[in-house]
Amino acid sequence: MKKIFVLAIGLALAGCDSPERTADTLEKQISAYRAAPGAAQQQAVENSFAKLDAQIAGLREKGNADAARQLTTREATLRAEYSAAKVANTIQDAKAAIQGIGEVLKETGKNIQDAFRTPPPSTDE
Repeated sequence: MKKIFVLAIGLALAGCDSPERTADTLEKQISAYRAAPGAAQQQAVENSFAKLDAQIAGLREKGNADAARQLTTREATLRAEYSAAKVANTIQDAKAAIQGIGEVLKETGKNIQDAFRTPPPSTDE
């Protein structure tokens, strides 16, 4: 009896997980990724996209083409936002790398300059 009750609750909760809620979650995850990009955030977004794809396919199988079409449009918008966030993250990473290279070159130039600088006259007599 207890197993049936737990199973019923699990099925009820799974039914509450609507594609619209998944899309809303994706919006929040993309915002979080944009603010603080990282592997964990990226994986969460990709998992949610996979989930939304499956939910849209389920709507199509049930014959709910209008809802599937609306969610497909929303998904395309979310994918574009996510792609833009990934590009912005890549640009930031490249900018930081270039700045790091610039600092290394600056330090190397200073070291070379110091190496060729004429040493001061010795005061040893």
